[in-house]
Amino acid sequence: MNNFDENVDKAVQSYEKNFDKALNTVDKVSTGLNRLRIGCLALFTNLFLAAFCLWGAYAASISWKLQTAGQTTTGTVTRLEESKTSEGYCCMYTPVVEFNANGQTYAFENGSASDSIDYKVGSDVTVRYDPANPNTAQIDNVIERWLFPVLIIPSMIFTALIVNFYSFRSWKRGEDTVYE
Repeated sequence: MNNFDENVDKAVQSYEKNFDKALNTVDKVSTGLNRLRIGCLALFTNLFLAAFCLWGAYAASISWKLQTAGQTTTGTVTRLEESKTSEGYCCMYTPVVEFNANGQTYAFENGSASDSIDYKVGSDVTVRYDPANPNTAQIDNVIERWLFPVLIIPSMIFTALIVNFYSFRSWKRGEDTVYE
């Protein structure tokens, strides 16, 4: 073999070695970016779930405060607020209740809506309110006061556990995706 052929072989070997290094570097960068993406998706998903969990905790704290320190009185359903469902279908009904406390009349829209008319205009309902702030009031019904917190908090925690399990597994394995 002549000197030219040796130089060509060395150049080809050098090129192949550098090409392999470049591919290895691209793989490492790709894996790092993928892990960063999985981490960001997991973080934002957890923040979203935590927000709903906090909303449920807030609703539970209001219900607990009204349960322990609230007073009850009789209120009257003055109207039914009609709204559309999230799919755009008609109709969901939310009762608006008026009651008297501390010599004043207060009104509130109940926190739960239903596609059936559970309350009739003019019907009397028991209202539980905060004597220090009568604007904080709910219809005194255990299901309506506790259903949302009892459902939302455990479901958000369970969902977070599943998301974190699969996110960590994908991150550890270096998989391309976690949420597809």
